[in-house]
Amino acid sequence: MSRRSFAAAVAALVLAVPAAVAGQAAPEGWTVPRTADGHPDLQGIWASDSATPLERPAELADKAFLTDEEVATLRSRAAALFDGETDAAFGESVFRAALADRQDFQSGDGVTEENPEGTGNYNQFWLIDRWFDNRTSLIVDPPNGRLPALTAEAEARRAAARNRERPPFPRGPEDLGAGLRCSGGRIPMTGRGYNSNYQILQTASHVVIQMEMMHDTRIIPLDAPAPATALRTDLGVSRGRWDGDTLVVETTNTKRGGGGSTPNLRLLERFTRVGPETLAYEYTMDDPGTWTRPWTARIYMRPAPGTGVIYEFACHEGNYALEHTLRGARLQEAGKIGAQ
Repeated sequence: MSRRSFAAAVAALVLAVPAAVAGQAAPEGWTVPRTADGHPDLQGIWASDSATPLERPAELADKAFLTDEEVATLRSRAAALFDGETDAAFGESVFRAALADRQDFQSGDGVTEENPEGTGNYNQFWLIDRWFDNRTSLIVDPPNGRLPALTAEAEARRAAARNRERPPFPRGPEDLGAGLRCSGGRIPMTGRGYNSNYQILQTASHVVIQMEMMHDTRIIPLDAPAPATALRTDLGVSRGRWDGDTLVVETTNTKRGGGGSTPNLRLLERFTRVGPETLAYEYTMDDPGTWTRPWTARIYMRPAPGTGVIYEFACHEGNYALEHTLRGARLQEAGKIGAQ
């Protein structure tokens, strides 16, 4: 079986898992809303705020699902740990902190002997609350909820990156991270809990996805031929089609892939309404240069809370972090301030 047909078979198998298993059952009598052309209506602003980690934590290795009582315990712990005045908790640190009932997520920024409290990070008040379901990983294939093994090629790339000599202080913007440089959105759409809203708009011939983070927009033609181009972009080149009530989007021609993949990544995304307030977003990463087999994750999104609009993420406006980071590096080089 080819990698393409294998990935398609995996996607079909994974989607067949009942949504109710993850606590996402649609109410009795609910039907999928449809647009004027008869396709499912995916439109709206969807928030990706699940606390479930991408990979299953090692201490839950044999446990694909939590009991309702265990989920209630995680919710209670999270409410106590993240009361709005703690340091901001990003990514998977919310789930892991609640699981361990520890405050390891605290940044410790600026902690010195003279200032044991430190300067701190900005606090959890500014982040959206995360929600828990019974799953212990977003990865649904492989069944162990873990990423497949890396190829020898990928291991060599990682070793080279670890051994690459880096300047003691950033020389310019190119030495700083993508976030500080406002470098744009990313695929797959894995942002969670931090400007992680996605607005979907539909016509009979196109689907448009506006990503709040970095304010990028994906314009996806439906039933269009594959692009005959070698041009590569950060978001790649996407083509969509309907598979029953599921929107399937295939993306190639990325500049750097996503999740550590190469530009040869083939990304297959599936969007399915599984309830009046639930959108299942599933993606399969297929890159023979990075993983020994394709893998699939599923994220459940809910309608964005609040005003129901996406505000412009004007990253460059008032972005003093880039300037101040480089200014601090020059002062450090000159010995005018300490290295810490």
